[in-house]
Amino acid sequence: MNTILQLASLATVMLAGFSTSSAAELANTHPNVLLIVADDVGYSDIGCYGGEIDTPNLDQLASDGVRFSEFHVNPMCVVTRTSLLTGHTHSQSDQYRRSIPIARLMKAAGYSTSISGKWHQPGNPLDSGFDSFYGFLQGAIDSWTGKDAGKVSIQSNRQAPQAVPDGWYSTDAFTDDAIAKIDAAHSSGKPFFTYLAYNAPHSPLQAPRESVEKYYQRYEKGWEALRQERFQRMRAMGLVDDRYVMSQPEAEVRRWNELPVEIQKQESRRMAAYAGMLDRVDWNIGRLLNHLREQGLDDNTLVIFMADNGGDYSNGDIQTYDDQVPWKPGSHPFASTGWAYLKNTPFRWYKSSAQEGGVSVPFIVRWPGKIAESPGSILHQRLHVTDVYPTLLALTGVDYPSTDGDRKLEPLYGKSILPLLTDGSLPEYAIHDEIFWCFNQTGKGLVKGDWKISSISDGPWKLYNVKADPAESKDLAQEMPEQLEAMSQSWFQFAEEHTTMPPSWRAPLNHYQEGWGFHRVRMSLPDYVRIVPASSAMNVPCDTDLSFYFSKPLSFSNTRGKTIRLYEAGDINTIVWQADPQPGHPSEGTLQITFDDLPKLKPNTTYFALADRGWIQVGGKLAGVFNDGAYWYRFRTAAEQ
Repeated sequence: MNTILQLASLATVMLAGFSTSSAAELANTHPNVLLIVADDVGYSDIGCYGGEIDTPNLDQLASDGVRFSEFHVNPMCVVTRTSLLTGHTHSQSDQYRRSIPIARLMKAAGYSTSISGKWHQPGNPLDSGFDSFYGFLQGAIDSWTGKDAGKVSIQSNRQAPQAVPDGWYSTDAFTDDAIAKIDAAHSSGKPFFTYLAYNAPHSPLQAPRESVEKYYQRYEKGWEALRQERFQRMRAMGLVDDRYVMSQPEAEVRRWNELPVEIQKQESRRMAAYAGMLDRVDWNIGRLLNHLREQGLDDNTLVIFMADNGGDYSNGDIQTYDDQVPWKPGSHPFASTGWAYLKNTPFRWYKSSAQEGGVSVPFIVRWPGKIAESPGSILHQRLHVTDVYPTLLALTGVDYPSTDGDRKLEPLYGKSILPLLTDGSLPEYAIHDEIFWCFNQTGKGLVKGDWKISSISDGPWKLYNVKADPAESKDLAQEMPEQLEAMSQSWFQFAEEHTTMPPSWRAPLNHYQEGWGFHRVRMSLPDYVRIVPASSAMNVPCDTDLSFYFSKPLSFSNTRGKTIRLYEAGDINTIVWQADPQPGHPSEGTLQITFDDLPKLKPNTTYFALADRGWIQVGGKLAGVFNDGAYWYRFRTAAEQ
């Protein structure tokens, strides 16, 4: 994988050059840096990227700065944050053992460094060069109580977590803390590096009542119609062009017009909770930007806004959707996969995947008087989250070290974007060409020049020409096997030689494809190997069997009364078919169970399964639930045959 290695080795040379030339000219005297990361925001969610959610402050930030249409992150929040803070792919860094966190170098350059919000990285932020920390160490919290899995999680620095006061709301509180840390740095005479890492709009989807109810009617059109409207706005603003072909969903997305009115209204309220949460993020960003302006700090502050991965998919439990209230502490609202389909317009798939829907996000940069392009411009060069690290080093004039004490550091994976800020006409791949992705067995991918491969749930590679087809509408794997094989070899070579990922992450791919949702099934019980029809499968015969394959033998003791059931997506109350296998079943002791007694199914219909916990035992363990929320399994039948 020579190009990756060349780019990595060139990073140090570039940093050294910028420390004495263009970066010094741009930086003037150590500009302040405000880095804002929102959690689980889809590519097209905010207004300046085509969304219908009210985000006037982010839209103004884009009008005053520049947007990027080809900014890529990693498939999941934790791995993106590792790349952001280390300049490496997640598996290169090896839990920071081969990296030096950016805050340590910023602090050494004289910056006051702070983080407000979500950490989700090894250890405590104070171990990684931050002077102060207010927030939580885990991946998500209840935005009203600050709790994670019922445990108090909000803490300051190294203090033990403390219960939050009544009326506390995470997005407001983290913004308050960021403002306080900016003021403290300004009073001390130091430039600031303020990392504001919102919990929002990560699930559970919680926001003030007035922020949510304003969106109820806005989503009654459904995800398909609203996706078309977003796409037209994106085309009109120049974010996408004629090469972008709107991707079509598979069976993971229910068809809106097949849902009963009461379910449509329920779904509208679920998306309104998400919109209200992002609306509140925007309001808080407005507070923060106004404060910079009032303090006379905005002209010398580089502001970066980004998301950590693509829009999130369905979570929750279909039997509790109506019980979740976004403004009620302890409640757990979620948005369904259909809304994730909207969030990532015009791309396919979602958070956790290396398809564009999982790794393409908004990226806005504002730096008054320092960016050559006209305010409001859109730049289309390919970038990756690892490019932020060398950019910040270039601003400070700090060279990237090759060692940290007796530890040898991995060369940086990204490159500074400062040349692009001074010359927006640079070639498409001038800053970043190859991007390597891997998140366990769920999302793998590699883009190199005009070509990209991706895999979900260890299924066969898909191949795309992203120059001609940036929305990945046509898989060319069968047409171009030599190109596919070359890309595959590059992926496995880099995984083997330049990462510390476990062997299971880089195991040979399967010859069959499990569709979207199978990774959630496997989270409910890792011993699932395969389901036929595959999760999210399309064009399933109306006369079909249902087969489950496992890695450990089956048993049916203590499973009586715990059933697996099949329903139509448009009728969640009528059981189409159910089974309750008992001891002595022919599959007992084997690795497979097949149900061949399903009735003939309707054509062009989406079906989903619900299963009680412990409907079977696998290797002596109770099988997890299917709930059409967090752990779901769906497929769609073919047209009349």
